[in-house]
Amino acid sequence: MVVWSADPSRNEGVERRLSENKARGTLAILLLRANQFVTQTQLSQLLWDTPPDSARSNIRSYVARVRKALDFADPNVPRLSSVKRGGQSDGGSYRLRVDPMELDADVFVRLVRHAGEETRAGATTNAAATLRLALGLWRGDAGHTDLAVADILRAQLDALNQLRLVAHEDLLSLQLRLGEHRLLIPEIRALLAENPMREGLWAHLMRAYYRSGDIGAALNAYQEFWRMLDRNLGVQPGAMLQQLHRSILHRDDDSV
Repeated sequence: MVVWSADPSRNEGVERRLSENKARGTLAILLLRANQFVTQTQLSQLLWDTPPDSARSNIRSYVARVRKALDFADPNVPRLSSVKRGGQSDGGSYRLRVDPMELDADVFVRLVRHAGEETRAGATTNAAATLRLALGLWRGDAGHTDLAVADILRAQLDALNQLRLVAHEDLLSLQLRLGEHRLLIPEIRALLAENPMREGLWAHLMRAYYRSGDIGAALNAYQEFWRMLDRNLGVQPGAMLQQLHRSILHRDDDSV
């Protein structure tokens, strides 16, 4: 997660102010709920699986770090506001102002949606280019190494990671349509190393091998996945992959 300044010379200072993982987690929560008030109680539940007794004082410290980082990134734009609610148990609320399409996650979702429209319209090349733009916004998995948050928030961040993976699979499908078979094999293998249970990726790999003229490798890929499933889960590949396997066995180019 990165906050970019309009002045590139300030980016290092922004990163330094957000070096504490809980501060980054606080920023992630506020960004996921951009333009909404988030109470200290909600922050506490999303930052810790079991909030410590010092949660509120810690949260005030983390929010102060976030405010300093944002003010340093752009001194002319007040981003983070707070409201104290006397007599209430939530301890106050914070709101982070974000303009439309200013957050990369929002831009990503919009581009993925637009790529889907282009795909349905038959504009395969344009759809592939749009998905490349969308995936180019990512710098790594959301919320894995640089955030300290509760499992409930990590699950929300993982939903974004899953959408990214689906977008990558969609791009691979488009690239296969465009004839980039052989070039895709190393990329698909790299994705499978991180996501070995994704049947869609195995299907892409089998098609890439088959359309590159390596039928044996396509069949071996199916057997590799079958053995892994049997060993780890005691199940067989799904109907879609089994049908693809049969199509490859029968050299049914239209079905593959």
